Amino acid sequence: MPENLDILNLQAALKVVSGNKKLADDLLAMFIKEIPNYIQSVQALLQEDDKEELKAVVHKIHGGLRYLGAPALMAVVSQTDASLFDLSDTELNESISRIVFEMQRIEETDSYPE
Repeated sequence: MPENLDILNLQAALKVVSGNKKLADDLLAMFIKEIPNYIQSVQALLQEDDKEELKAVVHKIHGGLRYLGAPALMAVVSQTDASLFDLSDTELNESISRIVFEMQRIEETDSYPE
């Protein structure tokens, strides 16, 4: 996983929302509001070893990220979404830990850098 990816990237977000900064900010705020629920879900499903539902939640996160400029989280979620069933238990634990870590970084950052 490349370590040099931005937590949040306003230019990437603006590309997908036709330059509408208010929309980009609103979508980010909505995502941030859901982060605690996403974290709780992925951690619980991992612990329950419910890979089918975990895949559904990761896929939902992946879809939502398409409208945000969150390169670091997008990279790990994309990789996990594409290969979840092929990952060993250790690799899956690492991927989910990385997803949680990147979501927490977004929460802490809280807004796009200007």
